[in-house]
Amino acid sequence: MQGRFVWMLVVWTGLTVFGQPAAEGSTQTDSKRVGFELYRNYLIVVHGTAGTTKGLNFLLDTGANPSILDARIAAKQHLNLTPTDVAVLNGSVRGGTTTVSSLEFGPIRRSLFPVTVQDLSFLEKALSVRIDGIIGVDMLGSSSFVIDYPSRTIRFGPTESMQGSIPLQMKQGRAIVDATVNHSTMHLLLDTGAFSLTLFVEGTQPWPASAPPSGKAIVPSDGKQVQLSSFALGDAEFGREVALLVGNPRDAGHDFDGLMSPVALGMTRIAVDLGGGRLAFSRKP
Repeated sequence: MQGRFVWMLVVWTGLTVFGQPAAEGSTQTDSKRVGFELYRNYLIVVHGTAGTTKGLNFLLDTGANPSILDARIAAKQHLNLTPTDVAVLNGSVRGGTTTVSSLEFGPIRRSLFPVTVQDLSFLEKALSVRIDGIIGVDMLGSSSFVIDYPSRTIRFGPTESMQGSIPLQMKQGRAIVDATVNHSTMHLLLDTGAFSLTLFVEGTQPWPASAPPSGKAIVPSDGKQVQLSSFALGDAEFGREVALLVGNPRDAGHDFDGLMSPVALGMTRIAVDLGGGRLAFSRKP
């Protein structure tokens, strides 16, 4: 269950900070291109199938591992569950693990695929759309794909050169990139499910106290929003980005220092090569 605490923390924070959901999307789909709907300007929802149930809504989250199936779908298919506790922000909730006969969206298909089972009704309440599961990097495997936010499409296959390009490492089933934050190296999880650049900090760690520019998101009660003195990915300088500082969730067992949200950093397209270990990106001028 490692990593689930982090995902619940940032997605739920983003849902509670922002107002009513907004969704724009494309229904285009072929063997290598999948349309998606975008909620809250950062949450990617695609259509897929789990076992015998078609027409499902899956949240595509590169920060999630393992993938999750909603408890309602598991019950409908009479799947046998192994009970377990799933860590969340304020403790844990009861969930389970099981194996679904198949899980697919677009050209990606997995058979006899292990998933976590959890009640995802809180997402439906927040987004006003039913969410039947969460597709994580375990489902994506060693795929190469390009997420194009303006066109609301994902294209699978060889990636392409873009404005910036940095190494990407798979560590314990997580996609990690190195960033230079305030002139120090930090290891960040590539997380399309995160609404903000998020850094985990200890209580004694010094950070700038400057307030973010006006017009940014309201600061949630469990975090502190600051303006960094510098932020860079490889040779790409982003400048004085705004970051959300949250307490280090030690019990999640993570081995990274925060979450990198592509949308929060102004990225319009990202090319992810999980097998080749590369992340390329284009961003707003």
